Amino acid sequence: MRLLLKRRYSPRNTLGALHLGPRKLCLIREAPKDCFDPSRNCLEEGCYELEPDHDERIGWFIRVGNSGRLIPKTAPYLPGKFEICPVTKFRKDGTPLFTRLAFLKLMDFLTPYWERQEVVELQIVSSPIPYQLESCLSQSYC
Repeated sequence: MRLLLKRRYSPRNTLGALHLGPRKLCLIREAPKDCFDPSRNCLEEGCYELEPDHDERIGWFIRVGNSGRLIPKTAPYLPGKFEICPVTKFRKDGTPLFTRLAFLKLMDFLTPYWERQEVVELQIVSSPIPYQLESCLSQSYC
């Protein structure tokens, strides 16, 4: 099964939506593209395998490829480097709401696929940056 993450960049964060076919599973919040903030940046466009994982410090999360992770993060905390944070919805001021709920719903949705030993993939595609920054001109390929 392949999920599709459609996202768009901005200087402060990267926002998107996670889809399975025509169905939207949740909204997504990520760190900005590396040309905006090299210290905390989002994953590059491409295809990644998703696997559930557990850490004693942070609890359950979904490993995205070798270096990324899908993890719930509440409003005051920003997504870190290669972190994808599910969100149920946003307030008008951009504050994410119900991040833990969005993550739990996503885990509940994906768990039967993992239990059947199916491979779950995430394909990330991005809208082009609507303005030109010299550091953002490098091409990314899927």
